[in-house]
Amino acid sequence: MTYFRRTQNSSASTPLARATSFLLKLLGITGMALLLPNSFAEKLAGGFEIVQLADMKWDESSDRVQQKVLYGNPSEEGLYIIRVRFPAGGTSRPHYHSQDRFVTVIEGTWNAGLDASHDMTKTTPIPSGGFMMHPAGAVHYDGSRGGPVVVEIRGFGPVTTTSVEIEH
Repeated sequence: MTYFRRTQNSSASTPLARATSFLLKLLGITGMALLLPNSFAEKLAGGFEIVQLADMKWDESSDRVQQKVLYGNPSEEGLYIIRVRFPAGGTSRPHYHSQDRFVTVIEGTWNAGLDASHDMTKTTPIPSGGFMMHPAGAVHYDGSRGGPVVVEIRGFGPVTTTSVEIEH
């Protein structure tokens, strides 16, 4: 089982943090790492914002899944973009989402399973640069079978995540 870890930059008092915490609890995940874009995005003239890779600092020593919201709010209407870092061997429990989600592997090899078995030996490896679409309502699980993995998830909110029992 994986866990999200709270960082010093997160704030459980914001609506986004409360909604994300609720979604993670549905997945059987406790705590969270959440950085709002205002905390690390460089604001430029004309409304442009830039987030440099070096500004998205992960706790490399953590054995917990970490998440950063880059844009939008998954619990509100509209586009959202998040980055998720799975530590070596970190996985999600079987679950599904209420909306389609679009995942690009940024770093490492991400493994995706298409049922509720949570059998990581039956997953499909997707290396850095690969893409996967999660259709709304489709049960899946995912994570790392090797080293750390970073994925970027895009979708349209509001989105809910529902955990399902592992099928043996």
